[in-house]
Amino acid sequence: MTNELALHMLITVPFAAGVAALVMGRWAGGFVKLLALAAAGGAFWAATGKMGAAAGGTFTLLVGPEWAGSAWAGRAVLALDGLNSLILLGAGFFAVLMALYSIGFLKDDAVPPGPYYASFLWVVGSVSATILASDLVVLTFFWALMGIPFFLLINMGREKADYAAKKTLIVLGGSDGLLILGVAIIYKITGSTALFGPAIDLGKTGTVACLCLAAAAFAKAGAMPLHSWVPDAAETAPVPAVALLPASLDKLLGIYLFARISLSMFAITAGMRAFFIIIGAVTVMAAVMAALVQHNLRRLLGFHAVSQVGYMVLGITTGTPVGVLGGLFHMVNHAIYKSCLFLTAGAVERRTNAWDLDKMGGLARAMPGTFVAALIAAMAISGVPPLNGFVSKWMVYQGIIEMGPKAGLWVVALVAAMFGSALTLASFVKVLHSVFLGQSDTERRNEGPTPNAFMGIPMAVLAGACLAFGIFAYSLPVKYLLLPALPQLRQVLEAEVLANPAWKPGLATLLLCSALAVGAILYALTRVKVREDAAYIGGEIGARGEQFRFSGVEFYRTVAELPVLRRMYKHSEEGWYDIYHLGRRLVFYVAGILQEFHSGLLLTYVAWCIGGLVILLWFLLGAR
Repeated sequence: MTNELALHMLITVPFAAGVAALVMGRWAGGFVKLLALAAAGGAFWAATGKMGAAAGGTFTLLVGPEWAGSAWAGRAVLALDGLNSLILLGAGFFAVLMALYSIGFLKDDAVPPGPYYASFLWVVGSVSATILASDLVVLTFFWALMGIPFFLLINMGREKADYAAKKTLIVLGGSDGLLILGVAIIYKITGSTALFGPAIDLGKTGTVACLCLAAAAFAKAGAMPLHSWVPDAAETAPVPAVALLPASLDKLLGIYLFARISLSMFAITAGMRAFFIIIGAVTVMAAVMAALVQHNLRRLLGFHAVSQVGYMVLGITTGTPVGVLGGLFHMVNHAIYKSCLFLTAGAVERRTNAWDLDKMGGLARAMPGTFVAALIAAMAISGVPPLNGFVSKWMVYQGIIEMGPKAGLWVVALVAAMFGSALTLASFVKVLHSVFLGQSDTERRNEGPTPNAFMGIPMAVLAGACLAFGIFAYSLPVKYLLLPALPQLRQVLEAEVLANPAWKPGLATLLLCSALAVGAILYALTRVKVREDAAYIGGEIGARGEQFRFSGVEFYRTVAELPVLRRMYKHSEEGWYDIYHLGRRLVFYVAGILQEFHSGLLLTYVAWCIGGLVILLWFLLGAR
């Protein structure tokens, strides 16, 4: 199979399979599920073959139609290089896992298989086309097109899903408008819309174009202040759709575009670098503080999906080889452990029919496999060694320190990144206690089934990846996935990272395991037999005994009640920091003013027309 045909099939096969799924979904639901899994698997297989072909920064270009008079004749439409082949590989990988999980998780009577898997496959096709686009017009078209299946997938969720879907469509649609404006400005400056070209200087117009494209990237990835759709979508959309979109594919797409902006499209100045550092630092801290006080498990994970974007932005913004490597590595790692966390949350929700942390507890014994996967993913996102999140965060820290002399805000970035990791760990201590380790809710009845194989395999694969990408970070993902994606930095990275003996994940893992083994032996030799009994609660049982049950959400109630933070949390609940609510209030305010002028009186409207004509004539005569 030629490279051209393989790249075309990465786009056309998911779209065609989506149409087939929509048509056959009513009478062949089982076949539709297998079709979705096969199409996703084919995309992953094709991306795996193309990863090696793009190593070294070589391109495989597909040109537009050659017929006479075509504006696209001889023009590069799709291209493959190391960076987008990495993103393409990740998109296929997560598509396969989420298709598999969907088969085991979703019930046909709750989520119709035809529309769901059709939208699922259309997302995969749109993402593949966006990643492969070598022209900004093509990228913009598919970037905007994927908003439709995004909306449809989110809208298939539970109560208030329609609101979350509408909010997502408006926020991402508004950023799509900025993307179009940025592309138009680039064409005005350079006379071309090619994605691969000389770096654009950040003059006045260049700065506007850079900010427009960055806004689209931040909205898709979920960075502040364009983040508010992520927690709402995470709370209401079907769990596999959440794990596919804000947890994995949206991060891959948004950070991919931001990497293009920062590394090749524009000549980033110190001022722009400082602006991106502020965005990254605020995203890390503000989102993790919001997650710390959440009671809804899905919403908590949604805020953490926002917070982790800050690390990616900070790493890439440093411009240092190890920082850029850390930012991209964290992008990959986040997609792995956050997808795993959402999948474990879905398993817990299916078991308990609850998503409030107050109504969970004591599930580790009933769901040991889910607990182990959640524990590994929670420690990974918190940056606990030797898991993958620690390695990528450590690289980001190193990149920030190396950037120090070039940027005055490096101390702020470093403090935000490190403090954010501590708060993330604190937040997931609450999650693990509330869901798995605390006392069970005595009011919970009719517990649902434990995860089946279709659900368990993706969770196990992702948890295993958290371990493998941490313990063998430099010998596996860095060497074979990330270095081919950064050919311009590969030589420096091989000297600074691979050859640096300062950090050896394998040795560190061996020492940690040895310490745990010694501790287990000492415990076995020195423990004494004790009698175990239920905690004494004053003789109360039943409903009154429930008063003595404390869930993990109580751990950080004090944080929410601090004088300064209490006001900030209140404003957050009222939508003060939500760009969607602010925009809606502004629109309604302006509309209210206009309504006052629409009195229904003919003389008022005549005065409007005369006034408008006077202003128009004044401008026209003044121009002459």
